Amino acid sequence: MTMHTRSGLACVSGHTFVADPLGEDSLVVDLGGAAGDFAETVNSWAGCRCHVVEAAPENVALIRETALVTKHHYAVGGVDGTARFAIAGQDSFHWGSVTALGDVPFTGEIEVPAITLDSLLRRVGADRVDLLKVDIEGAELAMFDTAGDDTLRRVAQITVEFHDFLDPAFKPAIERIKRRLAGLGFKVLVLTRRHHGDVLFVNQALVPVPAWRWWYWSVVVRYGRGLRRIAGRMFQSAA
Repeated sequence: MTMHTRSGLACVSGHTFVADPLGEDSLVVDLGGAAGDFAETVNSWAGCRCHVVEAAPENVALIRETALVTKHHYAVGGVDGTARFAIAGQDSFHWGSVTALGDVPFTGEIEVPAITLDSLLRRVGADRVDLLKVDIEGAELAMFDTAGDDTLRRVAQITVEFHDFLDPAFKPAIERIKRRLAGLGFKVLVLTRRHHGDVLFVNQALVPVPAWRWWYWSVVVRYGRGLRRIAGRMFQSAA
């Protein structure tokens, strides 16, 4: 985990979130949990309760359950029931999607259990989610579109990897989702330069952020990361 200690932000597996509010009483829901690394890291640091939701059966088998980490085999998206899940990952790395992703070559399909965000939070009994992490390979668009306003308002912060870097056609829907969440009282921080690979939504009713701190995140942290990435690429080229 990379901590921006002066800002209160943390970054785990490419997902940025506000670290300060998380503790032993917090609930984290990890959508697209892969083998559970994100939830395991956050749980070991904050001691919080975690639900890990993953569609690929091979990954579900790798998630280590504990007294505080529970795994669920679902493809989260826009429907309850079942969904066709296209497999892209090979060998030790498995991933896939219920949504077409540009020119990504898929190698096969399986049927998996499917669930909406509303139904998932009811199933796990979550009246409030302190951190929702979303990395579901394009299905995030349908997930947000089918999630009710009341469901989203119960989430303190959402860290999302949108997939317009794989399919630029997603961009209008992403902008619409950003406007909707802003209208529900979320502040929006895009931490990647050209695409929406690391986006943080913070519910101001549940996690108030002072204006000066938001400015620091939007300017110093965001552009500082960009400069570090550029410097890293220049160093690699020189080597």
